[in-house]
Amino acid sequence: MRRLVLAGCGGMGRRHLRAYRTLDELEPGRLELAAVVDPELDRAHFVAAEAQELLGARPAVFTSLDAALDAALGLELIDVVTAAAAHHTIAAQAAAAGLHALCEKPMAPTVQACRVMQAAAQRHGRVLSIAENYRRDPIARLLRALLEAGAIGELRTVVDLAAGGGRSASAGGWQFKRAHGGSLLESGVHNADLQLYLGGPVDRVHGQVRLREPRRFFRGAQVKPFHEHYAAGYPEAEAADAPDSLAAIYEYENGALGHWLYDRAAHGPGFVRFSIFGSEGQIDMPGVRTGRPLRVYLGGAAHPYTDAEVLALAPDFALDDRTARFFGGDRLARYDNAGDGVGGSADLKLIAMEIAELLDAVDGRGPVEVDAEAGLAPVALVMAAHESSHAGRPVTMREVLDGALCAYQDAANRALGLTS
Repeated sequence: MRRLVLAGCGGMGRRHLRAYRTLDELEPGRLELAAVVDPELDRAHFVAAEAQELLGARPAVFTSLDAALDAALGLELIDVVTAAAAHHTIAAQAAAAGLHALCEKPMAPTVQACRVMQAAAQRHGRVLSIAENYRRDPIARLLRALLEAGAIGELRTVVDLAAGGGRSASAGGWQFKRAHGGSLLESGVHNADLQLYLGGPVDRVHGQVRLREPRRFFRGAQVKPFHEHYAAGYPEAEAADAPDSLAAIYEYENGALGHWLYDRAAHGPGFVRFSIFGSEGQIDMPGVRTGRPLRVYLGGAAHPYTDAEVLALAPDFALDDRTARFFGGDRLARYDNAGDGVGGSADLKLIAMEIAELLDAVDGRGPVEVDAEAGLAPVALVMAAHESSHAGRPVTMREVLDGALCAYQDAANRALGLTS
């Protein structure tokens, strides 16, 4: 049984706590939560009490990772679920202390910060896994299988459109701060990873970003699930200094085009759409972690294919053993998703799968799927749109990944202590 420290006791920390229980139900005896860390002592004690209720034992409580490491608890793993600006510092410190890590998305606020994490893990021979779970959803796995099988012909266009939010804040004002990457990275990195997972590597990006709402309001905004334990301390409003609206066109290496609109400041009811177009048809993807089926249209069909017809288009599709066990079948076109909170039970299963995969890697049973390089890629894609907007020209992914172009990110890198 591996001993783990949870770093971060906000809403995401509470979700991961419940995922530990899910993992123990499906693969018992693999993990022990030995400690929790948060600079806010009340939050740490709150989560420790929940851990005792959910897992049957109360972890030790600390306000710093230094203190947890000094306590000689025999820690082997760390689960990093802090605000994004702390990821590179905590991950590097943990690697130096010999801990393998799962780090929540986004990997870090800038490409340079991601590289710091990657270098530390490599230098100390530790596993670093990034928690990109949209791609792990059984419906996303089926969609990729359909594309690989040529179900809609040659890939031509990936369309990802989402708008809404107005002036409301959510979870914490840090999400709208440039030093943390901003809201376009905080939640949009999920989209970016899915775009890369389904469409393949991107070559060139032409993007524009804007800061539409420089002041975000908590009063009257719905509290995000699992953040209730500290929501009473939210201010009425808080300044925002990171862009909250993005529009980009990008060229995939395979010749397809991507169209991405991500507007976190749009007023009104908003909308969400994710569609992929090929030379022979179209696939619409529902929201991930919902269990809802894909809508597949071939030729001039006015109605989508049935589940059986969709599965027949990808005869070789099969989920891996763990996903099949967790979700109840190896060829799923839909699944039931019960439970409360963000993403319901599917969310907890996907996080549990990430943790289980890290444990497998530590035990020498294969690599993690989203390693440092794969975790960096969606951060770079989001930042490429920012860099393109800042430079006033299309940019290549290579110059962003290599760090040759980082003018927009410079302010964040300075705030993170990475440059002077």
